[in-house]
Amino acid sequence: NLVGQGGYAEVYRGVLKEGQVIAVKRLTRAATDEQREKEFLTELGTIGHVCHPNISCLIGCCIDNGLHLIFEFSAHGCVASRLH
Repeated sequence: NLVGQGGYAEVYRGVLKEGQVIAVKRLTRAATDEQREKEFLTELGTIGHVCHPNISCLIGCCIDNGLHLIFEFSAHGCVASRLH
């Protein structure tokens, strides 16, 4: 269920056991594994401290089989899609 992709990540729609709809951001591109991990930790550190009604909340992260950030799913899409 791919819902979007950017320069270094793909975003998939998923559903937790409790029925909550989520967005899973999978980091995909970086020059090296070290660079990818650095980007992951940077985003995790930034978004983990942000609380705003216009930003999807970070629910968690996972490092099994890749680097993943899990967010509340926004049925309204992203800001970029609204601007175009």
